[in-house]
Amino acid sequence: MMTQTQENVLVPPLDLRPVLLMDICTIGVLKERESAYYGSDERKKTRIKQLAMMAESGLCRFSFLVAIIEKATDFTNIMNAEELSSVFQNDYDKIVNFLGRENILEPRELLSTMIGHLVDPRFNMEERAELSIPNSLKLLSFFNTLGIFSTPAKHLRFDIASSVAIEGERLGLAKGYPSIAICVASIYGCEEARKILKIKKDGREFNPSNCLGDIMTFYRVAKARHVIQSNIGDIPVIFRTEDAALESLHTYMQTCVVRENEDEGSVMNTRCLLPKKFFPALFKEGKCTDEKELNRLYSLLNFVV
Repeated sequence: MMTQTQENVLVPPLDLRPVLLMDICTIGVLKERESAYYGSDERKKTRIKQLAMMAESGLCRFSFLVAIIEKATDFTNIMNAEELSSVFQNDYDKIVNFLGRENILEPRELLSTMIGHLVDPRFNMEERAELSIPNSLKLLSFFNTLGIFSTPAKHLRFDIASSVAIEGERLGLAKGYPSIAICVASIYGCEEARKILKIKKDGREFNPSNCLGDIMTFYRVAKARHVIQSNIGDIPVIFRTEDAALESLHTYMQTCVVRENEDEGSVMNTRCLLPKKFFPALFKEGKCTDEKELNRLYSLLNFVV
């Protein structure tokens, strides 16, 4: 959990360029850029060229903050603040010449200070991540038992979505929790949500932890955006990942911090940015075919309109 004191870890510069949040995958691609140039992965080459053009243009800045939050809440490879600082200072050194020192939001010397605030030993992993991890894993396992690998019949969809929301509530998850919302999007035909959930027809080989890792990015990005905008101002903050489905989902749905306090921690809400992409079964040629059901979904998920 990030307190108000923890938020004030960035020195507000007089630079209002948009900020691009890099996840661990994007940082990894940049570190491997030289070998990628000689490889056969054309998409990776294109993505690196895009980042190069962004850096050369000087129109935005790049941030490590989402990747730091991701590593700080990693249950499989737990690191203390000193170890994390070493990792990210090393990453910084490997990509600073490619991006340009003036295009990186966090100065190298500030990384250890930021990480010291984010990896606060007073709070456990779940509190840092702002996620009820065990309950989200249970919800995803429940959803796997429903076998939603294609779009259900129209008369069944809302009832199935309601059953997911009810199970989420039973597990103590808030209405519209990203794990609930993405399951519901899958019911309504969102292919990107299905790619994240990785539900197979036979229900086998399902790994809820892998799904949750991607779903957690909505909270990481919300935290990072809040920290940056609280310190710098209301500037555009964009999420960058090398997972095409996940990157698209972040343009369909957005989670935001609405307030921070010591009793509640981070209070967040979620809005649907592109309903025709998030609930495609309710749209035809870009127009909603059932406004009533769409409104019921917004109510079910407590989406901000």
